[in-house]
Amino acid sequence: MAFLFNKNYRNGGIPALGGVSDLGSSVAKWLCGVVFTALCSAAFGQPPSLQWGDCAPNFLLRDSLNRTVSLNRFKNQQVLVLVFSHYACPAHHLYLPKIKALEPLWQRLQGQALWILPHTLSASMVPHDQAILVQDLPGEAFAAYGIRKIPHVVVIQKKYSSNKNNSHSSRRRSTWKICYSGAVDADPENPTSSRRADLAEALRDLEFSEYVRIPKTALHGCPYPYTP
Repeated sequence: MAFLFNKNYRNGGIPALGGVSDLGSSVAKWLCGVVFTALCSAAFGQPPSLQWGDCAPNFLLRDSLNRTVSLNRFKNQQVLVLVFSHYACPAHHLYLPKIKALEPLWQRLQGQALWILPHTLSASMVPHDQAILVQDLPGEAFAAYGIRKIPHVVVIQKKYSSNKNNSHSSRRRSTWKICYSGAVDADPENPTSSRRADLAEALRDLEFSEYVRIPKTALHGCPYPYTP
């Protein structure tokens, strides 16, 4: 982000000393540049590092019928498979049948697949019958989940806790927690590859435990923001 600084700055970006008024103005500009650079780095540099057990960021998105979609909508689901992707990305189409084939796994977990795309939607984009397709035009959900390569799959699971404020209450609070974040697998072009099927293994782990043995994997696909 060096381009944010004035070209006349020397000594590592710190303004050269001059008159008092010039000094104050230069220091102010330099500090503004530092702050702006830090903010940009936070927003566009290193993505949030979501780990196993972290609370899943909520979102407010729109589906193809312009209905509001947030985590609160999925009251009857225990698992959500969030697929962050882009219809123009070649890896999206390579991985689509593989993700579709895993539908029985998340259905056994009372799960649902939610495809999140950063562009407008059309009926032809629906990947499979039970999928929910939503658009994230501002990229807010992509930013909240730290998406830097697509497709990126995040599996979240509903966790329950008792109401500590009322020991006599039987109501339990639910929150969504991160279980897995990463790739579908390491070989998008070979459906019979012997390489570990990361997403499938994560979903199978959740059938028997709340833990995923490998909760984070390397991604394979297109950079995001997507550039052809």
